[in-house]
Amino acid sequence: MDISPHSWELIGRYLGAGLALGLGGIGSGIGMGMAAGTANTGIMRQPARQGYLLRTMLIGQAVGGSPSIFALVIGLLILFVPAGGAGEIGGNFVAAAIGAGLAIGLGCFGSGVGCGWPSAAACEGVARNPRRVSLNTQGMIVGQAVAQSPSIFATVVALLLVFGQAAGTDWPTMGIFIAAGFAIGASGLGSGWGSGITAGGAVEGMGSWPEARGITMRTMLIGQSVCQTPAIFGLLVSFILLFTLGDISADFVNFARIFGAGVSVGFGGIGPGIGGGIAGSSACLSTACNPRHGTLILRTMLTGQAVSQSTAIYSLIIALALLYVV
Repeated sequence: MDISPHSWELIGRYLGAGLALGLGGIGSGIGMGMAAGTANTGIMRQPARQGYLLRTMLIGQAVGGSPSIFALVIGLLILFVPAGGAGEIGGNFVAAAIGAGLAIGLGCFGSGVGCGWPSAAACEGVARNPRRVSLNTQGMIVGQAVAQSPSIFATVVALLLVFGQAAGTDWPTMGIFIAAGFAIGASGLGSGWGSGITAGGAVEGMGSWPEARGITMRTMLIGQSVCQTPAIFGLLVSFILLFTLGDISADFVNFARIFGAGVSVGFGGIGPGIGGGIAGSSACLSTACNPRHGTLILRTMLTGQAVSQSTAIYSLIIALALLYVV
């Protein structure tokens, strides 16, 4: 079946925009629901504190909704940015649009859910003690800001794909566009989710033991930094795919090789990102409870996170082997 250039353009725009906000809106919706659910529970127990709880919930939801806004912007760009080489639009344009949708959709999925953990913990802390509302809110916002880093990485790659679309149809170029989007999107999903889990533990700890705020915040930021490792690997592979691969023979074997590299580093980053967040959350809670052993807890957290990140490193090795060795 012959497909006209205009039909190829519409296919790419519709699929890419749908993936962008369809996936990107899931995470923010879940994260904002987490904040609202905890706020409702807090009001049930402490109805006199509804004002504090409502304010904390709305601030957390406002920040947690940012990834869906990123997804909305990219979705609109996919729909309306003029396509280059209108007479030669084909599979490459479709692949670029799908890659951009996957990048921002999956990346914002993880960051959206991740933002829900600190906002829920902040609402819980306010319900217990409204005098610590400022402390809880500050910790929540800092933790959410770091958890949104993967969605920003994903936005960068999505923009490169939207504005760097190529005319024509060849398998390697299609593989590059889809693989680049999936690499940063899936790896960013794990990193954003894990960073949020770490932030949730820290906010909960600061709400219960505010005197340990400084050392708990330090543990949170270090733990979240390690959780970002898979997303950085995904961003690295995306840049390699977009900027360093050239003069590849146009066949389906090379499409599979390139797409396999993106799948490897993308899927391989989900587990380490979330696993690192679980270790970070427990470390933040333990540090807040017993700050005298903060250094020992931090060392244990970093050791555990480093081992859990080994699978992301293995995935990166396979991705690089697919791109440069086989």
